[in-house]
Amino acid sequence: MAEFAQLLTHPVVMTLLLSVGLIGLTVELLSPGLIFPGLVGGIMFFAYFWAVWMAEPTGWEPPSLFVLGIVLLILEMLLPTLGIIGAVGSIALIASLVMTASSLWVVVWGFLLALAVIWILFKFFGLKIGWNQLVLRDEQTNEAGYVSAEDRKWLLGQEGIAITPLRPSGYAQFGERKEDVVSEGDIIPKGAKVKVIAVDGMRVVVRKEVADE
Repeated sequence: MAEFAQLLTHPVVMTLLLSVGLIGLTVELLSPGLIFPGLVGGIMFFAYFWAVWMAEPTGWEPPSLFVLGIVLLILEMLLPTLGIIGAVGSIALIASLVMTASSLWVVVWGFLLALAVIWILFKFFGLKIGWNQLVLRDEQTNEAGYVSAEDRKWLLGQEGIAITPLRPSGYAQFGERKEDVVSEGDIIPKGAKVKVIAVDGMRVVVRKEVADE
């Protein structure tokens, strides 16, 4: 077992484990539900950390930091944090790999190889982003009450409720009507109170209402 761990900690093998693990988890994060890439990536990283621990026990800090980084990256895709959680998650992930790598070049070459393969998957094999962080998840049809009014000047000054996240575009409810709107630029969460501050043709601009307004 120790000899096998020594083999896995060879710089070339560690680089391959790291790159394949990054490719698998990246594909799974970008296209959730494929399962196989995430499973392969998880196995590669398990082997990566297990081999390091068997060769020279380093404690649970690096793998724990790695898991934390993955969790934060997942949260970044689910929550509108403007990249803050994602940046922290990326730093945690990279730090965990650097702490366990036999050489910094293992991490550098592992990331470069992974980036090259992911670029090839996008360019030549049609890999697409499957999660819809930046698009609306709800179906919006005329039958459901969604309308695109020809003249919506009457909305100016109206107060309503965001019925989808505004990132910055989305839908808000004004009385019995559902209207497509756009925020001033900030992300407004679903369920927030909004007020129409400008109407320019088909474009309705809203602002999030604060408690004291």
